[in-house]
Amino acid sequence: MPSAIDRRQFLWAALTVRAAAAGRTRAAPVLDKGFAQVNRYAEGVWVTIADPQKGMQCLSNGGVIFGRDAALIVEGHYQPEGAALELAAAQAATKAPVIAAIDTHYHLDHTFGNIAYADRHIPIMAHEGAPGLMKERYAALKGVDKAPMLTPLQQRAAHAAGPEEKRRLESDLEFAQWMYSSIDSATLAYPTQLVAAQDPPKAIDLGGLTAVIEPYHGHTPADLLIRIPQRDLVFTGDLLFYHAYPVAFDADMIRWRKILDVFAGYGRQIRFVPGHGPVCGQETVRDQINIFDDLRAHAEKMRHAGVPVEIAEQHYRVPKAYRRFDTSAWHYCVGSALLSYYAGSG
Repeated sequence: MPSAIDRRQFLWAALTVRAAAAGRTRAAPVLDKGFAQVNRYAEGVWVTIADPQKGMQCLSNGGVIFGRDAALIVEGHYQPEGAALELAAAQAATKAPVIAAIDTHYHLDHTFGNIAYADRHIPIMAHEGAPGLMKERYAALKGVDKAPMLTPLQQRAAHAAGPEEKRRLESDLEFAQWMYSSIDSATLAYPTQLVAAQDPPKAIDLGGLTAVIEPYHGHTPADLLIRIPQRDLVFTGDLLFYHAYPVAFDADMIRWRKILDVFAGYGRQIRFVPGHGPVCGQETVRDQINIFDDLRAHAEKMRHAGVPVEIAEQHYRVPKAYRRFDTSAWHYCVGSALLSYYAGSG
């Protein structure tokens, strides 16, 4: 069993390995735990870049935003040790109190460490849809026999038409096994401060520095992003992927594409902290836009030809410009994106 878990960890690391390596900064980090580095980005902003190759504690990026009077932490991470790193960073950065930790969305790599904040009685902020999704997708599956959910994937992998399809299906299976194992072992802590889907951007004055919290529906039905206008920086969560096909099993691809247009309109000076990978700029937004548009064009072509979405997934080819991008867990990225376009184009 331990070797199987190791393979699942390797799979997740494969999703972000190039991004993590690129994210290592030449400047000395403020904190370096191996599995993540915390670096001073600008006055009042420290950024945490995860490195899954060196440990699974964080998996996602995060950070600390602080002014004279208060501080915010970004992300709950995958394990309590990841959240504990953010708490240590906040303590090192400022004497101001942490008024909230923000989950950009409910996915396990961004929330399963929340218990470290709950144990310290730190409010956890998220989109109003996040607690319900955590209960439905995670709490409801804890201790439940996962065999009925895994058997179809196992059967498909066993009857794959060729080596490439077999590789993809085995990758999907290992991703699902890792996810279900994570659910069973996690101690869940739910967000306590909720941002309504229809709320206007919420400006939080930290004392000389303002963080703006905005709700969206794109990568999941319940996303938040955090803008720091005075520093030209945006924490996007998984609304932006770096050098990878976006994980899309919860996505509304058409809505998400519109959010990318919002990002593109921010201007060339804006920098983004994506959910995984290094701080990046508009070139990453353009890459994502191109990938989304290519996926949609393929989906529309296949759908108009009467091709079932399962066959459309098999026939999708990654454009040459993006063949070095990560496409691990193929169905959770490519297949799910096509499913969304099929559902949304009718």
